[in-house]
Amino acid sequence: MKAGFVPALGTPLDRDGNVMKESLARQVEMMLDAGAVGMLAMGSMGQQPYIRNDQCPEVAKTVVETVAGRVPVFVGAMDNSIVRVKERLAAMEDLDVDGFVFTAPYYEAMTDALNLSFFRQVAKLTKHKIYLYDLPGVTKSKISVEMVKELLNDVPNLGGIKSADLQLQRRLLNDPEVPDTFVQLFSGIDVCDIAYKYGIRTTLDGMYTCTPVNTKKMCDALAAGDQDEAARRLMNILEIRNYMFEVDYDLWPAYSHAMNALGCPGTYYPDYCWDICEESKAKVVEFMEQRGETF
Repeated sequence: MKAGFVPALGTPLDRDGNVMKESLARQVEMMLDAGAVGMLAMGSMGQQPYIRNDQCPEVAKTVVETVAGRVPVFVGAMDNSIVRVKERLAAMEDLDVDGFVFTAPYYEAMTDALNLSFFRQVAKLTKHKIYLYDLPGVTKSKISVEMVKELLNDVPNLGGIKSADLQLQRRLLNDPEVPDTFVQLFSGIDVCDIAYKYGIRTTLDGMYTCTPVNTKKMCDALAAGDQDEAARRLMNILEIRNYMFEVDYDLWPAYSHAMNALGCPGTYYPDYCWDICEESKAKVVEFMEQRGETF
């Protein structure tokens, strides 16, 4: 992977839960214009747990066809059983993806041994690489350095890991038993500029999709060694994120409106949520414009 950012794409849906393909393609092009070095479809920001099964391959296909080989494409295929993952992968196996991304199963409490069993078995279901998604806040189980190294011994298509754990990422980066080809995607956006200094230089987050101006300028500054400008741009992104949480009870509705305002129509939140009011919509756009985003 090149140094830079990978957006966790939002998934625009209509009121019946169908993916809005033109909107998704526009979002992909917007991210490529901002300098994205990869794409993650159907991660957490992409509502993977909420999307209808018949729409998952449509989302992945739209991203793959729009990217057209310009950057790697990763696709979330998380689920709670091997048979459900098998069904999901079968619908997407023929797509030109770099790999599929998996959290640990998240309905039951999982031990390390159970997690290792799950990852080993899903890896055998695909010809593509698999990527571990370390998300303990949701799954209630943690992926460790020791687990990664054990999987590297017997999972030949293990491609990398996505994690916000800076210490885990640093240990993997400096472990001689971990090959240089092992991809590390850092999802701890709050300290991604610090991680960059330690050599962890590919960052992944959903907020990049609605902050293309600040994201591009942050990554350009990091590449140029301008830590002050990078930190200022990162702070703009974080302030926008935090403001979205303040607008309503959760990030989703404000994020959804931001994407609509950027020209990517659709609903970007779970179907049990509700839209924010017109006054709040105007405030979201105003706040983002004050921090350098353009509409």
